[in-house]
Amino acid sequence: MAVETKRHSAISAVMRVKPPRRKHGLIVGVSFAVGLTFGATAGFAQIASDSAPATDETVEATTAEPAVTGADGAATPEAPTTDATAQDATQSDAPQNADQEMVSPSGDATSAVVFMYHRFGEGEYPSTNITMEQFDQHVKELTSGPYTVMGVPQIVSALADGKGLPDRTIGITVDDAYRSVYEKAWPVFREHNLPFTVFVSTEQLDSGYANYMTWDMVRELSEAGVTIGGHSQNHAHLPDFDLDRVKAELANSATRFEEELGYVPEIFAYPYGEANGEVIAAVKEAGYRAAFGQQSGAMHTESDFMYLPRYALNEHYGAMDRFNLAANSLPLVVSDVTPADYTLTRNPPAFGFTLAEPAPSMNCYPSEGEPTMSRLGEERVEIRLDGPVSSGRWRINCTAMGPDSRWRWFGMLYTVP
Repeated sequence: MAVETKRHSAISAVMRVKPPRRKHGLIVGVSFAVGLTFGATAGFAQIASDSAPATDETVEATTAEPAVTGADGAATPEAPTTDATAQDATQSDAPQNADQEMVSPSGDATSAVVFMYHRFGEGEYPSTNITMEQFDQHVKELTSGPYTVMGVPQIVSALADGKGLPDRTIGITVDDAYRSVYEKAWPVFREHNLPFTVFVSTEQLDSGYANYMTWDMVRELSEAGVTIGGHSQNHAHLPDFDLDRVKAELANSATRFEEELGYVPEIFAYPYGEANGEVIAAVKEAGYRAAFGQQSGAMHTESDFMYLPRYALNEHYGAMDRFNLAANSLPLVVSDVTPADYTLTRNPPAFGFTLAEPAPSMNCYPSEGEPTMSRLGEERVEIRLDGPVSSGRWRINCTAMGPDSRWRWFGMLYTVP
């Protein structure tokens, strides 16, 4: 397949994965788990030697995703849950398996699900790691279930242009370019011809930290057709910076991509999922045509393409019941979302949105605070909390049962000064 070597790698076709010749047992989830939020202190999550463990990102608890379905079909929240983060994808240039056929990215669906990973088989970091056993289950499901795995740039292009996608289209992203992506995940993706994207913070590679990939490794992935995405220079909390520093982060990152890879990526992921109006405008001005946050939900034709959702996966939230729940989710389409900026200027937030179609069984679950929901007719939803929320990140997930027992899902993440 053709892979552009300037600006970003692209693919001309998609793999619809047929069931492998060997039999894979389908793992059917019996309960709903939830997403997770990755947090960290300012600066890098990295180390300078092999001897000391890399600092890991922490998980923020949130009661923000659906749990079980009651007799009336309404979502009933279970125990506190968490929301998620992850990255962009393309086709591999590796030889195609005989069990796969090329298909064009067409269909009647107007949404897709994007997953986010970080580490693979690094058990000392459970909040950002997926076990290889869990990863193997995910791959078996994707290669034997009713899914079409596409490169994220293709998904973005199709939805932005209003073109239909195959039902249950999936994109795979990986944040931070840890070495385990190269050593453990890539061989599996390559074997199954599963396209994926790696979001790279350039300084983490430039510093030579032992738990990150090298530029040679990233070049090898890129030359094989893996999509490389931008993730800033220093993996910093961008809303904390003034505009000039944000622009410098993006410019310095672009310079290093151009020097090392010969192109600048066109897909971006905000570190920690954090953004505000100025940051988003700077990312767009820098030439990125789509950017991902770390809020849960399915992306669709009406999404904000500069703040797209993803479902994060880790050891605690990588079980097959949650994976299947997310993989089969549909968008809860909304408009007129308040607050409109993704960094809060009012605390507690006055959260609200307008539904594109009635959702009588909808429930909303904030990561912090006791919510009171008001419905203004069938369309407008307003959520008020009982008090201010803590500094850091605050998120809220709203869900409603959709067709064929598939959850409709709308999630938001806000940075709290």
